[in-house]
Amino acid sequence: MSKKDQETGDNTLKQIDIPKELRPIIDDPGIPEEKRKQIAEVVLGISVGQETEFSGPIPPPELLKGYNKVVQNGAERIISMTEKQSQHRMHLENYAIKEELKQSGRGQVFGFILGILGLSLATMLTLLGHEAIAGIFGTTTIVGLVTVFVVGRKYQQKDSQG
Repeated sequence: MSKKDQETGDNTLKQIDIPKELRPIIDDPGIPEEKRKQIAEVVLGISVGQETEFSGPIPPPELLKGYNKVVQNGAERIISMTEKQSQHRMHLENYAIKEELKQSGRGQVFGFILGILGLSLATMLTLLGHEAIAGIFGTTTIVGLVTVFVVGRKYQQKDSQG
């Protein structure tokens, strides 16, 4: 372990409020830094170290500065990548919504055509004297259309909630 690491560890341990009875043990240069950290963790129930967590597409500014140190223009490259990903996602969402609207419109047109054909067939069968068959065609056409619209509405509501 380098001298710089020990200084950083010592500084971290000095920032923590440690009872004065334990201070000689924690400050003893004869005890390796890792052992002193373990003592602090066990005796005081604290964890010596640093943990960073963030959520979102862009890291916090402190981490971006670190990326710049490691990779030339690292922060700029991360932000650029995030912007491109965001644009790509928005493009896909717009495309998906447009396609769903087209599909829904086509479904309504085809449903209307089938409904008119079914009811026309039922009317024609009635005029030809086949009332029983006409009733079956007319009833199944109407029940089928109502079922499709009701099930479609329930599915649409469930999809928008989930």
